[in-house]
Amino acid sequence: MRSFDGIGLATLLGMAGFLLSSCESSELLKKQDSAGFNGGFETAVDGIPVNWAFFPNPEFDSTLQVTVESGNAFEGNRSLRVVVRQGEMLPGFRSRRLPVRAGENYRLSISLRNEGCSIKVNRIVQDASGMTVLRRDFIVDTSADFPEWATFDETLAVSEGEAQVLLIFLIEGSGTMWFDGVKLEEMEE
Repeated sequence: MRSFDGIGLATLLGMAGFLLSSCESSELLKKQDSAGFNGGFETAVDGIPVNWAFFPNPEFDSTLQVTVESGNAFEGNRSLRVVVRQGEMLPGFRSRRLPVRAGENYRLSISLRNEGCSIKVNRIVQDASGMTVLRRDFIVDTSADFPEWATFDETLAVSEGEAQVLLIFLIEGSGTMWFDGVKLEEMEE
């Protein structure tokens, strides 16, 4: 299995940026504004969770299989199941942009199970236009197998000029992962 090194990481981020800006056929997005963020993956259309973009498009590329699975959830009734057979393109998925307010603190949490893959979750904070990246951090970076649900979280203090958060999930290797309980919640003082 390849590892994430400095050059590989730069390539990986460049590829993710290219995928995000390229034609629609390179990713699959089923949009439904009424479902909101859908971080519990409870709302799906044709088995694909809404408001998440998957790349490469699993309808055209068999290296990525995406399904919503009932009965195997961290919370609620469903979880996202991703099966990866590593191909030429690094697979992954991204959230929609989530609004945040300057001066507030947020708790960002992600629950996952993993069998055989490496996962990096890049949290990107942007300005109101969504065009300027103000900061980014990998909040999950692991190749460990988790047969049971593991939760990763961080406290995010939002600074002046920061208005949106975007999550990009990048998967390396071949295996199966489950995701659930992806939340960005404003913290009480």
